[in-house]
Amino acid sequence: MWDFHRELKSGKLQCTACPRLCQLSDNEVGWCGARIRKGMKIEPRTYGLIHGRLAEDPIEKKPLYHYHPGKKILSFGSYGCNLGCLHCQNWHISMQKEKSDISKLIKKSPEEIVEDCIDRKMKLIASTYNEPMIAFEYVRDIATLAHKHNIKMVVVDNGYITRKLAEALTPHIDAANIDIKGFSSEFYKEICDSPSWKPILKTCEIFHNQGVHLELTNLIIPTKNDSDSMIREMCEWIYEKLSPLIPLHFSAFRPDYKLNHLPYTSIKTLEKAIRTATDVGLKYVYIGNVSGHKGNHTYCHNCGKLVIKRERFFTGIINLHGNCCSSCGTQLPIVVASE
Repeated sequence: MWDFHRELKSGKLQCTACPRLCQLSDNEVGWCGARIRKGMKIEPRTYGLIHGRLAEDPIEKKPLYHYHPGKKILSFGSYGCNLGCLHCQNWHISMQKEKSDISKLIKKSPEEIVEDCIDRKMKLIASTYNEPMIAFEYVRDIATLAHKHNIKMVVVDNGYITRKLAEALTPHIDAANIDIKGFSSEFYKEICDSPSWKPILKTCEIFHNQGVHLELTNLIIPTKNDSDSMIREMCEWIYEKLSPLIPLHFSAFRPDYKLNHLPYTSIKTLEKAIRTATDVGLKYVYIGNVSGHKGNHTYCHNCGKLVIKRERFFTGIINLHGNCCSSCGTQLPIVVASE
């Protein structure tokens, strides 16, 4: 089940973990920089290797607003990515694909990751910072050990994987934030160096339908994916194919990597996107990367009362009893920690 490659008549092995379907000769590294052919297998050469130290992040930083709000999550990343986004904010680890870069990584076995989480008395682990699924075996093995200790596994992901891998991973993943970077093939080709984008939507559907707690992020880039029509089409797809209760985070773009010439996203643009999403029928829409805005808070979708207040990464539970609104009793799509 976990052999995500097939042998071709040419003698090459084709990687079937992501839609790029790289065809590799022996010792050849895939487009992502993290998967390599060794004999008759394709494996992650970054297995057990992380970039820098383990970090204690607020879970809101992922961003996950409806999953264990106010809790800390043990976070790690490695290097490489199977997209080539021109605006990547972690480009120094995601876009470094030369073999020599592995020497800069730190060894951490799945056992050490989980033990570290236990020692810190934490209940959440996140694979984040770069694309988790290019070393999905590492994520799987950490999750398998974590679940034995009632520790949850979270991924912050671009969703660019094959249907087979998405279906295989769902039993191992408890929550995910998936970036829907734009809503057209032209955008993904120009900005993300991706030959296709529909697999990302399919990953979202599979995760949601298989019970993974799912939240979505859309980074709004001025002049690239900020048109009213694109934002509306994306919101309509979320409403129809997923759920109006799926949290959607509209994040502000800051000039970085190869898009330094573009301006920051304006508050006006973000607020307009929220109005569009709300008009379509989405119930939980947020503004990201803007501190102090009311778009950071959670309100009951039934009575409109404030239930969670956020100031930067400080989270205050205001009007929540379990996962129900204390004012009207409505059950909210929020997963709270079991103490």
